[in-house]
Amino acid sequence: MTHPETDPARMLAEVEAARAELARRAVAPVWYHPALGLLTGGLVAVQGTQLSFVGAYYAAFSIGLVLLVAAYRKRTGLWVNGYRAGRTRVVAIGMAVTVALIMVGVLWLQRTAGIAWAPLVGGAIAAVIVTLGGFVWEAAFRRDLVEGGGL
Repeated sequence: MTHPETDPARMLAEVEAARAELARRAVAPVWYHPALGLLTGGLVAVQGTQLSFVGAYYAAFSIGLVLLVAAYRKRTGLWVNGYRAGRTRVVAIGMAVTVALIMVGVLWLQRTAGIAWAPLVGGAIAAVIVTLGGFVWEAAFRRDLVEGGGL
């Protein structure tokens, strides 16, 4: 006979309920992904400027990331590594590689082809990709939680 406190079906239901609650909570503020996209797009856009400006933007970018992490933690009560195992890793690596390729591409276009506006266009493209990718990442994370992928 199964003791009520150790009933496997009840325990499994509690675990599933906890996963569902965590997935419900793991929603960034609506402005979070666009803000991350703008920060990243700016990082791409400043690559063709003076070195001192790039350094200043790197500092602003870093501060912006710290503020985003703090806002996410305050809103959700948790923080998750973007490269964690699961569906999210594919999304995060895909975004990182795409932004890196855009950054290299715009620098090449600017320096070899003389297209001075390439970093601005590349920055806008990177901003859109990171914004949309952030929403995709969040959906993948929430799906992993519900299906048992955990943190």
